[in-house]
Amino acid sequence: MQNSRRDILVGIAGATTLAAADNKPHVHTDDDQESAPVVSSKYVARFFTAAELKTVGALVETVIPRTQTPGAFDAKVHEIIDETLSTRKPQQAVWRKGLAEVSALSRKLQKQDYVFLSLDQQVAVMTELASKSSFFKVLKDATVDAYYSTKEGLMTELGWDAAKPLPEFKGCTHPEHQV
Repeated sequence: MQNSRRDILVGIAGATTLAAADNKPHVHTDDDQESAPVVSSKYVARFFTAAELKTVGALVETVIPRTQTPGAFDAKVHEIIDETLSTRKPQQAVWRKGLAEVSALSRKLQKQDYVFLSLDQQVAVMTELASKSSFFKVLKDATVDAYYSTKEGLMTELGWDAAKPLPEFKGCTHPEHQV
């Protein structure tokens, strides 16, 4: 059974282990585009280096993976974050430091860079990051904000149709958020 995006976010945020959404390893190589997301050669990074953009692509896909609907990588969230950061100088240092933390943690725990890890290994690194670094919240917030501003997030996942007014808005329907 596949985990919902919400289950995955809750699992990572709670620093718990979660089952992979699928059993295919997320090994990122330039030769094998079927096994994992590969950064588009059409996009030219404005803030990140090419290597950092690949890492951010893998990170956002770990936060919101492809399930029955597109994941953060499909929605080009890593590119949206890059565009945003290119004009927000105060936030740039936080991202550079955070990506350095991810790199150090990946090498310490798994002996290789984040983009080359399997999904289970990426989740292990992300779980450790969530328990030790404020960068996890920055990454998660940026990923969620960017994803739900895209067609993939708003229309494909949430079913929003700007042409139809809502007859009513009930707010969050998760039981734990009810007052």
